[in-house]
Amino acid sequence: MKISGSTLVKIFLLFCMISGISLLHFGAGRHWLRYHVFFGELYFLPIVLAGLWFRLEGALVTSIVITLCYIPFMAWNWQGFSPADIDRLVTIMLYNGLAVLVGMLKRREAAVQEQLVQAEGLVAVGRSLAAVAHDLKAPLVVIGGLTRRVLQKLTDDDPAREKLAIVMRETRRMENMTRDMLDFSRPLVLHRTEVNLDTTLRNSLALAGEAARKRQVALDYEPDRDLADISMDGARVEQAMANLLLNAIQASPAGATVILRARRSAGAVIVDIIDSGPGIPADHRRKIFDPFFTTKKEGTGLGLPIVRKIIEAHGWSMDILDRPERGTIFRIVIS
Repeated sequence: MKISGSTLVKIFLLFCMISGISLLHFGAGRHWLRYHVFFGELYFLPIVLAGLWFRLEGALVTSIVITLCYIPFMAWNWQGFSPADIDRLVTIMLYNGLAVLVGMLKRREAAVQEQLVQAEGLVAVGRSLAAVAHDLKAPLVVIGGLTRRVLQKLTDDDPAREKLAIVMRETRRMENMTRDMLDFSRPLVLHRTEVNLDTTLRNSLALAGEAARKRQVALDYEPDRDLADISMDGARVEQAMANLLLNAIQASPAGATVILRARRSAGAVIVDIIDSGPGIPADHRRKIFDPFFTTKKEGTGLGLPIVRKIIEAHGWSMDILDRPERGTIFRIVIS
């Protein structure tokens, strides 16, 4: 891995600081006790800089190097667990504790900045999608309506029927794409009511049933007994669950089974959508919720982002787990 010039300069500065402070420690006589205390405090500066420049990993490496430099000085002045010795031991712990603290704060700051940048990008994408979808919606409705009227006037053996059927199919596909773009771009407003979770999950299975039959994939529902009513937007949750089921069906080979499981656990309800596909590569895990990222030829890349939008709007969480044997588990925790 190539290291940039600015990184090398920062590493060199840290090395010079640690070396200089260590030389001051060992160069000063034992009778200059107050200066040794001051020199020990100076070690905190390179730790803080390393945390700001290189996050947790850099701060820990720096604190470990300083600890190794400080231990010989502590051994040289050891007085059998005197107050000064205990103070030096505490100082070593403070070096490493500060490294962890600064490193974690820097990592959290970087994560927040990344989320802000991503949010700004999503806002821009959402505005663009809304404009594109709005412009596409009206022509698609006209094309679909005219095509249906022409189809009704053709005889069954007319060779043009097959071509118009293709037009109808592609028009429906573009209408679905437009609907996804509008769903993603619009602010999500939930209409919460007390809805039975079991009924919602069964409705989602019904929505995905036709796709499962076409791909020769079985759907298995494993509900817990007496699933309680939950305050949620039933239509939105059905949409999210159906999307996850369709993804699981498309990922599974013919003859496989997609399992929808719902169970109570420690005051929450856990819903698992389990497929028998090849799994999700590690480098795709963070990308699959990005708008327009898809590995499917006909996918829009908006299905999973919309699902996450719905789940997070409800205050729930979603995880992606690997099955021990084969496949992936999308887990939704309703709390």
